[in-house]
Amino acid sequence: YIVTGENKNILTKTGSDGYWMGTICEHELNKSIEEHKWKIKFLKTKAKDLMVGIATSDFDINSTTSSCGWYLHFYYSPHVLHSGPFNYSKVNSNLTGVKDEIVVVMNMRKRALKFIINDEDKGDSYTNIPIDKPLYPSVLLWNINDSVEITEI
Repeated sequence: YIVTGENKNILTKTGSDGYWMGTICEHELNKSIEEHKWKIKFLKTKAKDLMVGIATSDFDINSTTSSCGWYLHFYYSPHVLHSGPFNYSKVNSNLTGVKDEIVVVMNMRKRALKFIINDEDKGDSYTNIPIDKPLYPSVLLWNINDSVEITEI
């Protein structure tokens, strides 16, 4: 991966197509703040094939697996919720349409993760997320040269 941008918030996949490569953001989600929000914006994409969500601190950025957190997988229609090795409730798995802007919201008090797609709140997609380990915003990309911007809001 190449990480660029004034705030080190632009992620571009290098290497080749055909496997997942991901990264976690540098800053841990603070448990004392009730709600965290960040926006994912496509800068360049071949097929809008990415996963956005959260990962734990033991996320391996060199791993080629998607089994490392709680994600919404964009590309398929309807979109698919992935929860890696975890087995928590999967609500709202019937999301439709790939949009250009995705807001991810983690509510630490409720231990719930939701996605807002083009200003449409899709409700809690994951609940009962354990917060005993540090959590980080995370993105996984599939295609070479795909690039996204991650902005905290």
